[in-house]
Amino acid sequence: MAVGLLVLAICAVLGLSALALFAALGALDPWLILFLLVFYLFAYLSIGALMAAIGSAVNDVREAQSLMMPVMLLTMLPWLLWVPILRDPNGALATTLSFIPPVGNFVMLLRLSSTAAPPMWQALLSIVVSAAGAWAALWFAAKVFRVGILVSGKPPTFATLVRWARM
Repeated sequence: MAVGLLVLAICAVLGLSALALFAALGALDPWLILFLLVFYLFAYLSIGALMAAIGSAVNDVREAQSLMMPVMLLTMLPWLLWVPILRDPNGALATTLSFIPPVGNFVMLLRLSSTAAPPMWQALLSIVVSAAGAWAALWFAAKVFRVGILVSGKPPTFATLVRWARM
């Protein structure tokens, strides 16, 4: 997490330096930096918890590959839908995806940095939903860890992980 925050800080400093160099510092809304940090934290917690759940349920990397696909698709979805989201940042697709954790973290940042930023209540609601999603991911990971660390043998499926979480 610290390495990710360092990379964010370096990119922010370089970006702010470039804006200052071109006398365009007024083009940046300072709230975007705060939103970037908040959404980074919740995305890190959510995705990290899901990765930890997968890691605790398998014995080696080969077993984890099939379970990694749903998590990786969640992280790739905003990149795949980048153009439609930026084309219509207040449209139904962008607005709906803004409230689905952990995809909403990335989508809301795209919407906030667009030319037609969403209303502040949507950004704040997205933060609340992201916090709830991070809590749910941590809860899920803890339940899977409790059962998965003791189980060995055949590799679990995604349905097995859900069943472990319900135990």
